[in-house]
Order: sequence, then C-alpha cells, then structure tokens
Amino acid sequence: MALTLKRAHECIQRGVAKAQTLGFKVAIAVVDDAGHLVACERMDGALWATPEIARAKANAAAAFRATTLELEERFNKGRQLFASNVATLGDYQFVFGRGAVPIVDGGQIIGAVGVSGAVPADNDHTIADEAAGHPDLPKGH
Repeated sequence: MALTLKRAHECIQRGVAKAQTLGFKVAIAVVDDAGHLVACERMDGALWATPEIARAKANAAAAFRATTLELEERFNKGRQLFASNVATLGDYQFVFGRGAVPIVDGGQIIGAVGVSGAVPADNDHTIADEAAGHPDLPKGH
C-alpha cells in the first residue's frame, strides 16, 4: 500500500490541530517509506529551519522503521550508530531526536511523519504520534 497525498495531508491536519491545542508553532513533514517527501507544512510563526528538521526526523523514522523517540533511546544506551543525533547518507539527512513516528497501514510501514518546533522535543513526539494516528508498529523493526 502506498502513502497518498490525501493521507499525508490528513496527517498534517491532525498534527497542526494538536500543535495548536498545545500552543506550539511547528513544521510537519510526511515522507513515504523510502524517505521521499510527500507533503510538508510550516505553521505561521514557526522557525524557518523547522521544515528541514521535521523532514530529517521523518527520514530517520521511515528508514529505521521506528519512532525517533525509540531511536534516541537506543542510541543513548550505548548502541549508537552515529556519533551525534544528526547524520547524512547520500542525499538524505537524518535527525535521531524525538519527533517522528512511522505511518502504518495494514500492518505495513508506508511512511513517516516528522515534527519540529515544539520545544522540548517530547512535544514534537506527542504531535507526531497524533499526526500518524497513534500507530501500532509492526514487530521486528
């Protein structure tokens, strides 16, 4: 199953609504399972860098098939793959900090949503989880 533009926009709408409820101005990026950008929006007043960070978080969640909260916890326990929470692979940027959640359909990860701008980053994660629809992630990733 492929991630559609309609589904990406639905994720963004849920995320924006949650950000507004919490009082944050954020950017929300949605990528497919290969990290290709499907849609991105930056709320009025959100910092200019937030779309790039949101996309890099979404890339990490899609590539590693896990929330970036989980990835951050893995790395902080000494099983780090990278020296910092930011990495580049080819043309892809990855941020391994809280704020991205995979999008699941029919038990398959079809993409990810990333959020940036809701400091502290626990709030980015809360917004991303709402945007992604609180998915149950497939086991084994």
